[in-house]
Amino acid sequence: MSKAFVRVFSFVLVALFLVGCGASEERVSFEDGTYRGTFSDRGEMNVSVQITLEDNIVTAARHRYLFYRGVDYLDDDASSTVQGIAQQHKLALEYLIGKDIRDAIAHLYEPGEYVDFGEYDDVDGFAGATIYSHKEISAIVDALNRGVFRFREVGGEVPEGYSPLD
Repeated sequence: MSKAFVRVFSFVLVALFLVGCGASEERVSFEDGTYRGTFSDRGEMNVSVQITLEDNIVTAARHRYLFYRGVDYLDDDASSTVQGIAQQHKLALEYLIGKDIRDAIAHLYEPGEYVDFGEYDDVDGFAGATIYSHKEISAIVDALNRGVFRFREVGGEVPEGYSPLD
């Protein structure tokens, strides 16, 4: 399969997830709170994110883990190349802050079109425009599917009738 086909197909899948199956004109809405999700592959890589939403707007976003083949990309003692690549991923995730998650998540499929990587645009041949941000997308979708992890950041009260299983 071509990369273009995979990107378009992936975009369509995320769009269907975020707006439903078309049976209703109403967009999905997420509860206010903090969400946590993970992308993991064969134990070799782990991308874990935490995002906070208020009225579907991302108010905070960060990596909890960013690990690949025995290297912790969030380690302060990592090489400058590893830290630069981690910064690319951080900037891609922080791009979401202040934006509606239902719209902005799809932009991460083409981060070079939306994210300003500044001095981290090219880190030893790793271009910010081509980082593998689909791992962040997968972790975010996992977080949204799991439901709210914590309500404390947005008032602390569980909404009446809320269930992560609905």
